[in-house]
Amino acid sequence: MNFNKKLLTSVFVSLLLLSYSLLLNVKSIDFTDQILNSKHTKEHISNKIETNLKSQKYMLYISITAIAILIFALYKLLWQNIETKKRLLLGKKNEKHHKNMHSRLLKYNNDLEKEISKKSALLELNTYTHVLSALPNRNRLLQDSNTYEFKQMALLNIDKFQKFNDVYGEDIGNVALKLSADFLSSKINDTSTFLYHIGGDEFVIAVKDSIKLNNTLFINKIEDILSCYRRESFIYEDKKFNFMMSAGLAFSGSKKMMAYADMALKDAKKRNVGISIFNDDKELEKLHKEDMECHEKLSFALENDNIISYFQPISALQNASLEVKYESLVRIRDKDGSIIAPFRFLDVAKQNRVYYKITQAVIKNTFEAISKYDIHCSINISMEDIENDRTLEMLYSKFDEFEYNHNLTIELLETEEFKDYKRVYDFCVKVRSYGIKIALDDFGSGYSNFSHVLNLPIDYIKIDSSLISNIDRDLNSQLMVSTIVGLAHKLKIHTIAEFVSSKEILDVVKSLNVDFAQGYYIGKPQEIKKHIPYLID
Repeated sequence: MNFNKKLLTSVFVSLLLLSYSLLLNVKSIDFTDQILNSKHTKEHISNKIETNLKSQKYMLYISITAIAILIFALYKLLWQNIETKKRLLLGKKNEKHHKNMHSRLLKYNNDLEKEISKKSALLELNTYTHVLSALPNRNRLLQDSNTYEFKQMALLNIDKFQKFNDVYGEDIGNVALKLSADFLSSKINDTSTFLYHIGGDEFVIAVKDSIKLNNTLFINKIEDILSCYRRESFIYEDKKFNFMMSAGLAFSGSKKMMAYADMALKDAKKRNVGISIFNDDKELEKLHKEDMECHEKLSFALENDNIISYFQPISALQNASLEVKYESLVRIRDKDGSIIAPFRFLDVAKQNRVYYKITQAVIKNTFEAISKYDIHCSINISMEDIENDRTLEMLYSKFDEFEYNHNLTIELLETEEFKDYKRVYDFCVKVRSYGIKIALDDFGSGYSNFSHVLNLPIDYIKIDSSLISNIDRDLNSQLMVSTIVGLAHKLKIHTIAEFVSSKEILDVVKSLNVDFAQGYYIGKPQEIKKHIPYLID
């Protein structure tokens, strides 16, 4: 604005000067006319002419100055016009840039909001959805438990799924879990029933409204699901699988319902039944509390080297010159010095996945007894041991270092559970390569035992207590044992009668040509030094 005022002032001044110049020019012309018509003296005329020349010269300066000022003013005006256009163009360019930046910012903001929404949805999905099955997970169950008042709940677990995972691998195991989840989803067909995959091979079915589905109908529904699942064949690539489930049910407890269903499931597993229902008489809660106490005692024993072995003698019946053998039986020494029997803690050890530590401790105890007293001992090895790579690696490592393998016998337990026959066969062959003998435990308790004798490299069979405990009074048991002994001897396999608890039973099994006897009448399980005190240093 100030620049425009100065420019206008310059133009105005230049115009005044030009006007003044023109005025002087007019006066000069008038003066010339006056001279031409004048009658003055020459001197006076000369002065007038000189004065007029000075005026014209002065007028020329003024004109030049005015023209210069005018040209400068016009130049400035032109320059200002050009600068103004530049500023306008720059302004438009900046405005366009700002508009573009604004559009980009709006787009970025929209993209950011979409990304945040996407991430939030993904976070919620990961937080409340099981990644494998896409079913609601444990977190969602806990949240829903606060939102709804569940009236019925069933905790379902796939039986022996860990063994399946060990045999076929985790990838196939994940496929089986996904197929199982899809199967269960197909069985949930009402809005009041929720299905959750709370982890691993465990699922929960919970009902928020029991008006249409009372407790009896809920039990029937779960039984139907378990029955259908047992008959369902899951096919993946060229493999066909069949599974079974156990379930624990609870109808009360509010916030404790999940814990009660878990107690019922453990009870079902322990009793080998499909369904167990939590009762309000606190019996299951008491058993659960006992399991927790047992776990504490087991943990203490493992940490303080209180997993010990008792040894039960196995005496020869047909050849008195043979040395007594011993079976190494695991026990726990409690804080107060009391001894805890295995039936109270072995299941707890398996549930808490420390069973391999029990096996390791028994190996250590037994090897020490064999080395110290040069005796023959047998150790119980279960299918869980054979299917556990870590346990097998530990066993083979111990066998490599042990100098008394010829004094050792491995007793195979849970023979009804032999599913991966090749693994069991390979284990037996490997063990016998060390000079260790193999015994088949609980023979006669199931039909499959006979196929084991034909297919596995066996040195001993231990006749099951169900055939021995009343053999002195049961002719059918005598006939069965006689048949087993005859078959074993033809196959060059020695026989051992378990549960020989009286002289009468001993006399019968001896008359039936059983090679060895074991039981309370022969000797109770106790510390090895109590069996052979004369060898104590």
